[in-house]
Amino acid sequence: MLKVLDKKILRQLLKNCLAPMSDMAADIGITRQTVAKKIELYKKSGLIRLFTIKLDPEKLGLKIRAFVLIREDPESENKKINENIIKEIPQVTSYYTLFGRYDAVAEVLAKDKTELTNLVKQIRQLKGIKDTETFIIQYIVKDELEDSLYKALEN
Repeated sequence: MLKVLDKKILRQLLKNCLAPMSDMAADIGITRQTVAKKIELYKKSGLIRLFTIKLDPEKLGLKIRAFVLIREDPESENKKINENIIKEIPQVTSYYTLFGRYDAVAEVLAKDKTELTNLVKQIRQLKGIKDTETFIIQYIVKDELEDSLYKALEN
């Protein structure tokens, strides 16, 4: 379980991970060295996986975001093989296995409908894939994982 101090540091990082450690420390009321040590511990433990930037896919020419729902043959021995193939497709940004009517969902980014169509065909051709259903995102209302994480770090 995270301590109050850990939550405060992580919330500061979620707000702005590029802020100087001295500013974060001053906001929290601790030393810069404590912040630095804690961040190193978070990285070593895997709590912090990566410091990164968040780019706008559309500004990079990736105009289509879609969810491809996948139904697999329950008897298929290819499930793990398919997972490994799908997760290596560059246009697949996330891949989840599911409980329910579908077995998996892939979130994908594509530059156009042709690229999306080719991607779905590639998935459909895998052994053991019974069916897919594709949902193209019309527009994004909210896409902020950080909000949920920030809420989880409240005292």
